[in-house]
Amino acid sequence: MDHIIETLEDVLPHIVPDTGIFHFDHDGYSVINYLYTLDNTFDSALARECRGLKFDPYGRLIARPFHKFFNLGEKRPVQEEPWDASHAVLDKLDGSMIHPAIVGGEMVFMTRMGISAQSRAAWAVAGPEIKALCADMIATGFTPIFEFTSPENRVVLVYDVPQLTLLAIRHMRSGAYMPHAELEAVASRHSVPIVAQFGSVANVNRFWTDARALEGVEGYVIAFEDGHRLKIKADAYVLRHKALAGLAHEKNLLAWVAKGALDDVLPLLAPEAAAQVQSYHDEVMRAVDVQAGEIDAFVSEHRELARKEFALKAKAELDPRLQSVAFRALDGTPPSKSLLDILERAAGSENKVEAIRPLFGMQWQPISTPE
Repeated sequence: MDHIIETLEDVLPHIVPDTGIFHFDHDGYSVINYLYTLDNTFDSALARECRGLKFDPYGRLIARPFHKFFNLGEKRPVQEEPWDASHAVLDKLDGSMIHPAIVGGEMVFMTRMGISAQSRAAWAVAGPEIKALCADMIATGFTPIFEFTSPENRVVLVYDVPQLTLLAIRHMRSGAYMPHAELEAVASRHSVPIVAQFGSVANVNRFWTDARALEGVEGYVIAFEDGHRLKIKADAYVLRHKALAGLAHEKNLLAWVAKGALDDVLPLLAPEAAAQVQSYHDEVMRAVDVQAGEIDAFVSEHRELARKEFALKAKAELDPRLQSVAFRALDGTPPSKSLLDILERAAGSENKVEAIRPLFGMQWQPISTPE
């Protein structure tokens, strides 16, 4: 796992272009991080380090959070993992990764992308014990890594109180992870909460099955002594996270409404998100009912006209997008069915959603998960 990094020049020249990894300059520091992933994004050990590396204005490394690690079974068969090697199963918390760094002579908290709303919120709730631990570790060349969970920083799971939990400590230069026994000693010395440990994997198949069947938790991280790490998420969590992630784009929500799929989605969402989704659904369906009523009235009034005359009337009185709805209604298709078809087609892209917005008047504020 050890890969020596001291400066930007130890990383930038070796990054393969067009693989989703970028270097971002900020006020007083810079970040190397990935924005998207391709099949070859993490082909090298160095590329896997590009998950929030931080550097000062002179290019010197100032923070080294987690390397990129993968889901159990994602890169190779589960049975091929080194289960005989020393390892520990850790709780996987559902919040934002936070680490400290020194910027402009002062300690700050950062997420993977740098200083953010989440890192500022974490700093606000961090007690003197956590800040003292951070100062001690930075002074000796380490990066402590925490998970920030809070009622206001909710991803999927609910946490009643804001808390920073120590997950790991990495040596900045080498990338080596502090052994868990030493990590526990540091946490105890500073009276800081530490991630729960559940021993090691005795039966791989049973562990795989039981972990995926978990409810009310995100899952586990398997931390090997040599730094190799894996994660496994509960199926229920993955399903809920996918539903929540879909709300970042209105087209996904519109597709669920048009297909009548909300009954499957709503139970997966937090109450606040579910209420917003239900409100959007009701707004869209009210607009559908209004449009359908107007089409029904138009067709009833002009049903006896010749088809050519009906077409002229429709062209003169109806929105161009509704003229086909009127013709289908004339032939027996309920207007509401045709209107939902229009919505489903519009859900193919955000541009198409914008194009029909004046017709249905719906409004949506995207819901994004914390970093």
